[in-house]
Amino acid sequence: MTHTQLHPVWDSFIRGYHWLQAFTIGGLWYTGTEGLMDWHFSLAYFLLALISTRLIWGVFGSETAQFSRFVRSPVTVINYLAASLRGDKTSYSPGHNPAGAYMVVAFMLLLITQLTTGLFANDDIISEGPFAYLVSGETSSLLTEIHAINFNIILGAIGLHLTAIAVYFLRKENLITPMLTGRKRLNDDELPKVVSGIWGWVIFFVIGIIVYVTLAKDVVAYLI
Repeated sequence: MTHTQLHPVWDSFIRGYHWLQAFTIGGLWYTGTEGLMDWHFSLAYFLLALISTRLIWGVFGSETAQFSRFVRSPVTVINYLAASLRGDKTSYSPGHNPAGAYMVVAFMLLLITQLTTGLFANDDIISEGPFAYLVSGETSSLLTEIHAINFNIILGAIGLHLTAIAVYFLRKENLITPMLTGRKRLNDDELPKVVSGIWGWVIFFVIGIIVYVTLAKDVVAYLI
């Protein structure tokens, strides 16, 4: 007989990553819109360190953070969505559901594209990415255009994500609280292995120093 109790699901790094990513994207949107490019670049470097750590944590972190654990085949995702539309109860890993896992991967690919193009972008006036000088002006302009278009796609992905959260909430499944507390009500026989998130923060700190020394030092010094 199984008992349902609150158990750890999301480690502290995954939870911190989730909320820091959300606030950083908001900050990038605001600073980019207002032309606060030094702040924009600083936030972008912060996000670069954050995502780089998440990729590493997706291999060595908690089971619910590992890509190999939650990314399923397209057939599994289709079956999950079909069952959800029918209102059938579905049972998968205690972390991301199959459809949510694809959303996580898609969102990370969009952000990696955004950061990569930003490194080569320029505004034809004052600001340019740290690697813009490595490519031709034409290539830099193309990447700048992709940078702008891709951010609109990111906004659409955010809207889809918020819609999904609302739908699940209406169906009596709260996805927000576990991402705040790290705990979720689970059966005793489906508990994931959760690693201490402190190690994730240590990796983030090391990568942050590398990003600061190699890319962000001059921009941050100007702001200070």
